[in-house]
Amino acid sequence: MATARTCLFFLVYFLFFTPLGAQHSGLTPWDNDGFETGDWQNFRPNYIGNEHVFIRPRFDVTDENPLSGNYSLRWSGGDREHEWLMLSNAFQMNLPVTVSVTFRVDSDRAEDSQWSAGLWLMESHDLYSGLNVNNDSGTLMADGTTQTSDFEESQKIVMGNEYRITIGLNSAGLLSGTITDLKSGHALWHQTGKTIINPGAIAMYVHTPAGSPAEIMFDDVEVESGEYMVVSDEWTRAPMPNYVVLPREPDVTQEEGNWVGGHSVMRTDDGSYHIWYRIRDNNVRGRGYGYATSTDGLNWEKYEGNPVFQKDPSKQYASNEKITVLKVDETFHGWYTVEDDGLWITNHITSKDGINWSGDQEVINDQMCKDADVIFLDDTFYLYCIGPTYTDIAVHTSANGVDWERKHVYEMGTHRHLAAYYDKKNQNFALYPTAGERGVSYAVSDDGIRFEPFVQTWSPSAVGLDDWERAGITYFSFLRDEHGHIEDGDVLPVYYQARNTYDNNIPGWLYHGGERVVLAGKYNGLYLNLPAIAQPDGSYHYKSFPYGAVKADGLELFASYQTEILITEWNPQERVIARGTLKADEISMIQVEAAGLTPGKSYDLIIEGERVTEGIADNDGTILVRSVISAEKTGRELFFSLTRHNH
Repeated sequence: MATARTCLFFLVYFLFFTPLGAQHSGLTPWDNDGFETGDWQNFRPNYIGNEHVFIRPRFDVTDENPLSGNYSLRWSGGDREHEWLMLSNAFQMNLPVTVSVTFRVDSDRAEDSQWSAGLWLMESHDLYSGLNVNNDSGTLMADGTTQTSDFEESQKIVMGNEYRITIGLNSAGLLSGTITDLKSGHALWHQTGKTIINPGAIAMYVHTPAGSPAEIMFDDVEVESGEYMVVSDEWTRAPMPNYVVLPREPDVTQEEGNWVGGHSVMRTDDGSYHIWYRIRDNNVRGRGYGYATSTDGLNWEKYEGNPVFQKDPSKQYASNEKITVLKVDETFHGWYTVEDDGLWITNHITSKDGINWSGDQEVINDQMCKDADVIFLDDTFYLYCIGPTYTDIAVHTSANGVDWERKHVYEMGTHRHLAAYYDKKNQNFALYPTAGERGVSYAVSDDGIRFEPFVQTWSPSAVGLDDWERAGITYFSFLRDEHGHIEDGDVLPVYYQARNTYDNNIPGWLYHGGERVVLAGKYNGLYLNLPAIAQPDGSYHYKSFPYGAVKADGLELFASYQTEILITEWNPQERVIARGTLKADEISMIQVEAAGLTPGKSYDLIIEGERVTEGIADNDGTILVRSVISAEKTGRELFFSLTRHNH
């Protein structure tokens, strides 16, 4: 296992693989440039104290005497009592899991420095287990049951010394907590207990009473979890280090707060990636729109001249909302929403480079048209927005993107943001309302106007960056082409705005400010050079996140017992149309289906150099061949190929 030290406040383990992911999932932060208090990529402060008025966390990233590297996370006590978590669900938490963090307590008045620090595993805000430590004792918490024991005199925490907290949880529910003195290498304290949690997040815990001068430093977060898996046809957040791809804006102070979201992501014909997003803060929500570019859709560089567009910089608008950008006939077209005099209106702007915008004009102001998403197909623009009421969805069409006609209205019963695409493979439209009480739903349409009934497809996290049950996953933006199209509905990378539960006595949206843009996706089928396990129920379990993988479109494998499969070659037009490996630990019947072949031609399934069966492509160019992995071949990696006869 490789160890990677960054110049930030965390030390993590990670293994990169193609296309994306890590078997051993730790934390790789973004960078420290411009990070304000409590703002880094994959963690957020979560208040759990008893104050009834809003108070700000006292976390910061500092280069003053860090634990390792150049920066550490610091908690500073103050004149008020504080009890906080630094919370993240950006880690893979498959059991068995072990989480650890290094801490140190500093104070110039040790005798007055009351404090507690800890590390928790969390299934929800109400169900968690972990370990807390103070000067004199350690406490293991398991589902509300606590085991507390005092330290012996020689074991007590010494100011300025470094210690490590480790929490382990196995698949049988055995929880263990250990405190290790890093100077001596000896374990000062160890306890075990039973827990029923299935953790989805970790949290560092701090508690300081009013007047405590204690400073608690955290660093070197490590997470080791069970084997990483992505289940086909299920929404999955990207693994570290690409969980959060766009953090908050660093251009205003923490006291003001700010967030990004309401974004539009495009991959242009030259292979470059572009994102436009709103910028909002606590004083004036409508700060305009930012722009960033990427070569891979994972690592983004923000434009130095942001915001690239503001409706009227001299006027303080109540809010600016989602922006959608398409590129048609070498011109970028943008549609954005702004609240003006209590009315949500949709405006249209144009640009030649996606940066310098002009021609701002109001295009829809009928009652309400908010957070529009737009598709261009066959000389027609299709626009989907919230309206004409706060809980409706309206469909508009236009020949020029400016003059719109409302075609249909769907009553959703709750406020929803929207995302849409046109699926070129399946030749249909898909519409995804997000941020309602039921999470994310979707429906499809043949004509872009009349959609089938909406069904739920994804729910927010129970705890983490996106745990607000009413809007944890919002402002979906699919990775689309210049016209708002995707190639295949089985390959669905998506960027969304993660919103948190209203905690710390936050008054509405005013101090919310912790949102980030998160990468997720839903995938189906087999992908080149991506190890997968074919399940008896017909699903696949991928061993890495399929972002960027090339789909073996038209190739499927079904197995009566779970069978590992790796496709290394796929070309339906070649003589050898597929190559790869198979491995089953039990006797398994396998069925291989291949499409896109030459009708009437005969094809052989070859395993370990032996021709085991053959099939003839039907009139649609599809074959179906079956074979059995026998007892003598189980537990071995078997080479296979699909080959067309020459005759």
